[in-house]
Amino acid sequence: MRFSVAPTRVKAQLRVGKDVYKAELLDESMAGFAVAVEIPRRKLGEQGFVCESDCPLFGEIARLSLTGHSTYEVQIISIVPREDNSASATKSRVCLRLGTRVVREIYGEDRNSVGRNLRLVAAMVLAMLFSLYCTAQSFSGQLAAMVPTAELAWDDMLQQWQSLTSGKRTWQKEIAHATSHGYVVPNTEEMTQLIEFSKELPTLHRVQKVMLFQQDSKFLKQLNLTADQMLAVRKIAMEAEAAMEQLWMQLKHDKQVFQEQLAALLVELETRIMANLNADQAKMWMHAQFG
Repeated sequence: MRFSVAPTRVKAQLRVGKDVYKAELLDESMAGFAVAVEIPRRKLGEQGFVCESDCPLFGEIARLSLTGHSTYEVQIISIVPREDNSASATKSRVCLRLGTRVVREIYGEDRNSVGRNLRLVAAMVLAMLFSLYCTAQSFSGQLAAMVPTAELAWDDMLQQWQSLTSGKRTWQKEIAHATSHGYVVPNTEEMTQLIEFSKELPTLHRVQKVMLFQQDSKFLKQLNLTADQMLAVRKIAMEAEAAMEQLWMQLKHDKQVFQEQLAALLVELETRIMANLNADQAKMWMHAQFG
């Protein structure tokens, strides 16, 4: 079900990569927004596009800023020409109606970051807290007893993480995907060796490696990922940020459970990412270094 938008929420700005477009918010639903934008024809190629999957914007992760309101990270999931009376297409520009799916809302503290991804910093802080706790616990076996135990209502995501530690997860979807594309297959010796190698790395380093896919870098170019690979691993990295934030909010008063769930979460994230990489890419990613 879609809803019309209030007049104060009509104006917006859409950023796709380095390109920024003025946008008009047409309607919204629980899952996302429909926006109208004018795109230079040169951005669509000489022949334009016949079906939406041929359009360079299709599937892209973008940032939608509603003037005076919130900012969202969205994925463009549908593209159709806009042919109503309000359209103003010219020879050099074309009007499009974009359907978007909300990936997450970007809160105030995440905006206006300069030269640094604050989401990565937040994840690093969580990992540092975890490392400090482990160090302190090695000197005092009584520290865990001083931390109160919280009664938690786990949602479906946390139940999946717990199933990983209990060995119940079968990875059927990931196995089928990896096998058909020639990627590293879960539950194989190759995947197991890579995961065991990762477990020997510092927790902070493992978190950095996962969050690496949220931003463009020279290292990502070296991996030579396809567009489909980049979309898949970037989605996992964005889910990782939300999952780590949720873990910390629910378990900050129970460090022992936090330790167990963070370890299980990292294994799951690494497995999902490598199920979208070939063997050479996975090994290069596992040996990534950070200054």
